[in-house]
Amino acid sequence: MGQNSKQIDDRNQMTDLSGSQVVESDRQMAYMQRAIKDRLSRKIQAMLNSCVNCGLCAESCHYYCSTGDSAVIPVKKFEKLANVLQTYFHPVKSRMPFLKPKDQPEEQMMAALYKAAYEDCTLCGKCALSCPMGINTGEILSLARAMLCSIGRLPSGLVQPVETAFKVGNYLGLTTEDFVENIEWIAEELGDDIGQEDLKIPIDKRNAEVLYIPHPLEARDLPFLLMYAIKILHAAGEDYTVSSHNFDTVNYAYYQGSKDNMMRIARRMLDAREMLQAKKIVLAPCGHGYRVMRWEVEKCLGKRFDFPPVESIVERIDDYIRKGRIRLEKNKYEGPITYHDPCNIARRGGVIEAPRNILNALTSDFVEMQPNRARNFCCGGGGGLASTGDFGKLRITAGKKKAEQIRETGAKIVATNCFNCMTQIRDLNKAYELGIEVKSIVELVSESLIM
Repeated sequence: MGQNSKQIDDRNQMTDLSGSQVVESDRQMAYMQRAIKDRLSRKIQAMLNSCVNCGLCAESCHYYCSTGDSAVIPVKKFEKLANVLQTYFHPVKSRMPFLKPKDQPEEQMMAALYKAAYEDCTLCGKCALSCPMGINTGEILSLARAMLCSIGRLPSGLVQPVETAFKVGNYLGLTTEDFVENIEWIAEELGDDIGQEDLKIPIDKRNAEVLYIPHPLEARDLPFLLMYAIKILHAAGEDYTVSSHNFDTVNYAYYQGSKDNMMRIARRMLDAREMLQAKKIVLAPCGHGYRVMRWEVEKCLGKRFDFPPVESIVERIDDYIRKGRIRLEKNKYEGPITYHDPCNIARRGGVIEAPRNILNALTSDFVEMQPNRARNFCCGGGGGLASTGDFGKLRITAGKKKAEQIRETGAKIVATNCFNCMTQIRDLNKAYELGIEVKSIVELVSESLIM
């Protein structure tokens, strides 16, 4: 097990990870102190001290826009962390931040911090674009998550997926044997679809140009979605492979707040690439999985990868279209079609124009949400809310603003590039009766291919 998981086991007093008190308060303080020293950067310190209470962040927050509750304005949320730091930890000026614990934080204050960090913020980062001081509440509350995670105080739905990933290699517990069997089935189905009976999907091929890492949901429950991606790679004539060592682009430890656990999961992907000597990693549609492998791992390592930057499948498809490696039938799907920008891929990851290039290549009736691109609103299911099952009612409430955005476009199809966002928007479609179809860009491209 990872370091954080071991800490939870060592303390064993935590019966309810969402709200119980850890008995050994001195150990709590030591764990939190360690997390603070690791994550309280000078940037976060500056942001905590820079707020001028102008309130401009309010209209950028989907929680506030959906509920009108002033308690969820970004500044009110990061104040919960500031209160804990100021009341119970004393900064001492030195070359490195050192924090001296005072007393055990009151339960009421810790409960408020938990709510702000895990329930009332998806870490989407939109608030930073409206703040004249550049304050990113999501980044600030990542420190709060690290503190809470260090003492085992995190949503139960973020515990089991990480434990399963450690034990089995993917968060859904899919065995290698079942994965290989599903890949062989996909090869048969795809071969029938394109008229190539002997089609083989390369597994563990060495020195391939692309190592494609699927989402476990594709590999276990939704094989047709994986088939769409494989069909595109095949149509482009790509030299690709999939790995029997790692077939999980997801990293739920990122949402926990544990760098150690995040890196342990990420190393499986790096090991798979190293083992196969693939030149490039391409990821299935997953927002936080992309952010972790494109940005966070290199930050933790303190160095660049010795291979090209990790790509989302959408970036690869855009490259295929621009180079003429695939052709698409235009207007196969009746529009209008709109696009939801996943926060971790667009605003936090910089992949903004590629999906629009793709959609404009396959439809004449693409319509933008307002606002869009980096300023698009979070769907309300980020930060682990749609992934864990712990906050069903909350995420639907928080997604009201996204539902309004979608309705205003008049779109019949909402495309996106993140399974988490697809899950959330499908639930919003049902809850708010939007009358839309929710599709992955990968599916739209695959079904529009001219073979």
